[in-house]
Amino acid sequence: MAEAERTRTSLTARGVGMVLGGLVLGIGAGIAAERALVGRDQRRDDPEAGEPFGELRGAPATLVSHDGTELEIEDFGSGPCLVFSHGFSLTQDAWHYQRRDLPAEFRCVFFDQRGHGRSGRPANLDYSLDAFAGDLRAVLEWTGEERVVLVAHSMGGIAALKLAELWPQEIGTRIAGLVLVDSTYADALKGMSAAVTARGALTVQRAAIKAAFHFFGADPVRANQLRRRGSDLGYLGTRMFGFGSNPSPSQVAFVDRVLAGTDVEVWARVFPSLIDFDMSEVLDHLDLPTVVAVGDKDRLTPVASARHMAEKIGGARLLVLEDAGHNAFLEEHEVLDAEIAAFAREVLVAARRGGRRRARVPRLAGADRVALRRVRGS
Repeated sequence: MAEAERTRTSLTARGVGMVLGGLVLGIGAGIAAERALVGRDQRRDDPEAGEPFGELRGAPATLVSHDGTELEIEDFGSGPCLVFSHGFSLTQDAWHYQRRDLPAEFRCVFFDQRGHGRSGRPANLDYSLDAFAGDLRAVLEWTGEERVVLVAHSMGGIAALKLAELWPQEIGTRIAGLVLVDSTYADALKGMSAAVTARGALTVQRAAIKAAFHFFGADPVRANQLRRRGSDLGYLGTRMFGFGSNPSPSQVAFVDRVLAGTDVEVWARVFPSLIDFDMSEVLDHLDLPTVVAVGDKDRLTPVASARHMAEKIGGARLLVLEDAGHNAFLEEHEVLDAEIAAFAREVLVAARRGGRRRARVPRLAGADRVALRRVRGS
C-alpha cells in the first residue's frame, strides 16, 4: 500500500512537473497530441469569445519613477479613485473587465510594472520588491488623489505589502483601502511547488525552477526560442495553473499571450524577488479596510495563504471565489467587480460624506472572517 502510494505520488509529481516545466520554461516538443488537446480545449463553448481583450485604451501618461525607470500609465473614468497593480509577467491589460466596467463610477488608474508591457526596464536592473513598491508609491503620488483604494494582484499585492513596510505613513491616509487578489505574504514559489508536488520532492522542485530561471538570465536568446517552440504546452500550463476547472478558452489564450509577451530576461531578474521573503510582520501591524480575494482553485497563491492574511490584517475580510484559479479577476469578474465597487463606496464615498472619518470594515474572528463566498449558480 505504501509502495503503491509512493509510486502514484512520484508519477503525479513527474506528470505535473512536466506541465510546470512548460509553464515556467515555455518549452515543449509541439507534438500532435499537445496540439490536438489545445485545439479541442479551444473549441469549447466560450461566452467570452467576443471580448476585445487587450484593446481597451485609456488616457496615456508616462511617469518617471524613483530611479528613473519610465512607467506607462492609463487613466479611465472619473470619481473616487482606484489604482490597479498587476502581477508577474502580466500587464495592465490583464485587468480587462475592470477597465471595461468600473470607470462608469470610478476613476481607474492602471500601470505596467517595470520591465512589463509598455513600461521601461530599469537602467540599474533593479527588480527588487523595494523597487516595485517604490514604483507603486510613485503612481499613487502621480494620481494627485488624497485617498485611493489599491487593487493588487499576485506580485502587485506583494509589492503593496512591501510599500506598507517601507512607508507605513501611506496606510490609512493615501491608501484608504486595499484589495488583495490571489496574492500572498511569503515565498510565492513555496506555494506553487507545494501545490503540485509531494512534500519530499519540494526541495528538488524548487531547485529545478531556480535553475530554469538562471538559464533564462544566462542565455535569454535561446530561452526565447525554446519558449516559442513550446507554445501549445504553454497554453496548457496557463490553463492548469492560472484557472479553475472550466475556464473561457479566450481568457486562457489572452493570459497566455500576455505571459509570452514578457521577455524571459525580465522573468529571470524578477523571479528572485518572489522567493525567500516573508512579510508576516507586516501583516501583524497592518490595520486597514481590506478585502482578501482568492480563487479556491488557485494553485500558486492558495486559499490557506489568503485566509492567513485575512485573519492577521486588522479590518480584513475574505472573499473566496468558487472554481476560480490564480486569475480569478478574469474568471469571476462580475462577482469581484461588484465587491470592489461596494468596498470603494464604503471606504471612499461614505468616508467623504462623513467628514473623512476612516471607514471600517467589520472585523470578524476566525472562520467568521469568510464574509463572502461565491457559490456557482447562486
